[in-house]
Amino acid sequence: MATSTVPQISIEQMRWFRLRRSGLVKPYATPVAAARALMGVQAQILPAAALALWNRTPRLTYAGFEDLLYRRRSLVKLWGQRHTLHVYDSRDWPLLHAARSVNRTWWERQAENGDYAFQNYTLEDYRRLVEQVAELLRTRKTMGRSDLRTSGLDVPEELYNAWGGIFADLVRQGYACHAGRVGNEGHFAHRERWLPKLAWDPPAPAEANRAMAARYFAAYGPSTTRDFLYWRAINRGDAQASLDALASDLAEVRVDGAPMHVLRAGLATLRRRPPDAEAWPVRLLYRFDPYLLAHRDKGWVVDPAHYNAVWRPAGHIEGIVLAHGRGLGTWRYDRKGKGLAIQVTPFAPLPAYVAQQIPALAEQVAAFFGLPLSDLQIGQ
Repeated sequence: MATSTVPQISIEQMRWFRLRRSGLVKPYATPVAAARALMGVQAQILPAAALALWNRTPRLTYAGFEDLLYRRRSLVKLWGQRHTLHVYDSRDWPLLHAARSVNRTWWERQAENGDYAFQNYTLEDYRRLVEQVAELLRTRKTMGRSDLRTSGLDVPEELYNAWGGIFADLVRQGYACHAGRVGNEGHFAHRERWLPKLAWDPPAPAEANRAMAARYFAAYGPSTTRDFLYWRAINRGDAQASLDALASDLAEVRVDGAPMHVLRAGLATLRRRPPDAEAWPVRLLYRFDPYLLAHRDKGWVVDPAHYNAVWRPAGHIEGIVLAHGRGLGTWRYDRKGKGLAIQVTPFAPLPAYVAQQIPALAEQVAAFFGLPLSDLQIGQ
C-alpha cells in the first residue's frame, strides 16, 4: 500500500480512540460487558481488577464485584494472556481455553523436558495426573492445595507452586477456575460444578486465536504486531498467524508517521477530531489497569522520564492519574482504621482542572469499597 493512501493519524486522535474503546469516555453498561470488551482485566491483585471495571461501569461497588465473581458467576477468574490471572466474562471461557490450548504451561514443558522436579514422571504421567486431579476436583465443591496434599495422589512438590503448579494446567485445559478463598488459602472449582449451565463449545484453536486478535484490535487499536505479541505473550509465529487470518479486517494507519493497524470498522471513528483537553475524562486508574498493559511502547501514555515511577521492578505497575489520555502522576490507597487513605504523587504540578477533580474521585474510590475517605494527600 502506498504511503500516500494510508490514513495519517495524530497521537492525540489515537489516545482519544483508545480511551473510547477502553470504556473510559462512555462507560460500558455492565461490568460483564466491560470485561468482555477488554478481553479480561488483570487480576493478580483482585481489587485492582475490580477498580478497572469500576472505572468503566456505572455504580459498581466492591461488594457488587464479588457478587458477580463468586455468587452470580457471570465473571470468572482464570489464567489468561501473558500467563497472568484475569477476570473474564464467563461466556468467554471456551474461547480463551481454545486460544490457549496450543500453548503449554511452564509445568507441562518441564515435565516434557524431564526437569529435576519430574525425574520419575514422563509427559504422559503428568497428563494422567492432571486428569486424576480433575476427577477429584469434580467430586468436591472446591479444593485448595492443602486438600490436594491429603488426597492420596502422588503429586511432586513443585506442582504445589503458588504461581500455578498443577492448577495452572487444570485451568488451561478447561477443567478448573479460581473459586475464591477459604480461610487464607485460594481454592479452585471444577467448571462443571462452578458453571454447570455454561455451554462448553470451544472453537478450533486457529479460529479462537483469530477472534482473540480481533478482540484485541477492537479494544486496544491502533496497535502494532509488537504490541499484540506483548499483550498475548505468545511466540511470534503464532501471533503472526492470528494477524494473517485477520488481515482482511485490518486497516493500516500512520500514527505520527509510525505504522499501526486498526479494525476497518473503527477507522472512521479514529479519524474524528478529539475534543479540547479539559473535556477529556480525568480518572484514577489503579494498578495493572488494561490501559497500561496492552502496548509494548509506553511513551504514548507516560513520558519516558517517568516510566520507572509507573513500571516498577518485579513486574509491578502503579496506578496513574489520567488526564488528556496521559499519566500525570501515580496514586495508591491504604486502609487505615475504618477508612481509606489515598496518596497522589504528581510528576509535576497538576493542571488546575485536574487538581480540582481529585478530591471527588478519591471520595468515589473510598465509596466503592464502602468506606469513608479518611485522608487524601497530594504531593507537590
